[in-house]
Amino acid sequence: MQYRTTMIAPPAEAAGLVNTFYIIETGAAPIEEPVPAYAAQLLVMVRGQIRFTFADGSTGQSARVFINAPQMRSAHAVLEGPVLQVGASLTHTAWQRLANLPADEVHDRLIPAEAVLTPDQIATLEAAAIACDEGRIAPEDLCQHLTAVIAAGPHGLREDHVAVVDAILGWLASGFDPALADLHASVDVSPRQLQRISRRFFGVAPAQVLKRFRALRAAMMLSQPAVSRDLHDQLMATYFDQAHLIRDIRRYTGRTPTQFREQSLARDMLDPAAHGDAGTPLKAAAE
Repeated sequence: MQYRTTMIAPPAEAAGLVNTFYIIETGAAPIEEPVPAYAAQLLVMVRGQIRFTFADGSTGQSARVFINAPQMRSAHAVLEGPVLQVGASLTHTAWQRLANLPADEVHDRLIPAEAVLTPDQIATLEAAAIACDEGRIAPEDLCQHLTAVIAAGPHGLREDHVAVVDAILGWLASGFDPALADLHASVDVSPRQLQRISRRFFGVAPAQVLKRFRALRAAMMLSQPAVSRDLHDQLMATYFDQAHLIRDIRRYTGRTPTQFREQSLARDMLDPAAHGDAGTPLKAAAE
């Protein structure tokens, strides 16, 4: 076995907290893969290790329990097998409730578990990882433990901030190239407040959020052979030319469009369900 990826839809109790759970299992041989620009992730390593190199050249090493902060760009990972990893992709509001770390200040890096979680939470996840490694529980059972930790996020959020985040997500899900004016018309805050809230939860201003989501959608489309020609043409029409498409996809996924024809972990991780509202216009085509 070179690798196997399993995506797990969040149960009702994780709705609004987790985009998806996933399990990655590899053989003994090292695997090098790009990691697409992704939401914050809470990760448990049952076995093996992963080394990350981020866009700015900084590096990080996995621990038994660790966090990958929101990524603004793709990263490079080396999986030193045999690997068994269980992860949760957090929604933007769940990340702030859990960590209270603005995405425009803390991104593209690994965060030690102890910087965010309590000692009891870490101990529970570590014990579950050991139980899984020993075969006493299944990897899927770790999702329940991850949900409990994420749901216990101790930081409150302002209702008006959550409303703006919801509006941004609704705007992103409304089409491949929604007008910025439509977003401004849908929120009850000033343009400056909108920019500030967007940076806190998404890392960048709305126009740049759209650019990142559009590139991820293009990559998802290229990795989903069942996508219709009409949907393909709609998305491709949002790019000025092929050069802009290639540049953005490489920036946010670490791959070129032609590389998505090859089976890979990066391709598997571009399942539309794994990216929340970024994948909304493509989910029906993938089902």
